[in-house]
Amino acid sequence: MPVTIDTDEKLQRVIVTVSEGTRWASFEAATLATIAKEPDLSEWTWIIDDRGPIEDIDVAGVARIGADFQRRVRDPRRRTYTVVVTTDRYFDTWLRVVDMNHGARKHLTAPTLSAACALIDKLTAD
Repeated sequence: MPVTIDTDEKLQRVIVTVSEGTRWASFEAATLATIAKEPDLSEWTWIIDDRGPIEDIDVAGVARIGADFQRRVRDPRRRTYTVVVTTDRYFDTWLRVVDMNHGARKHLTAPTLSAACALIDKLTAD
């Protein structure tokens, strides 16, 4: 399966694993279906482990996902986080576009899944 989505209720964390060769449409459909089924996940932290990487990212699709997340959050000012696992040194520039479409949700990068988990732990520490 190109996209797997696992949730950790205790940590309120979603981990999306994107397999090599995954197309944007598959990622977008899986994300939107997950949020439609469990709207509260829009308030959790997300890690996207992009093992592909997804080569055909769609700006309109980013906007659709961002709008869906924003529509479902209870407090649109509450800061939430998504960390994308990538070694693409230029991806931080792309994240500015993503941030513009997600309200208060901040997107960051990490080079590994374990580094992404550590970053989320640091950002959400009480």
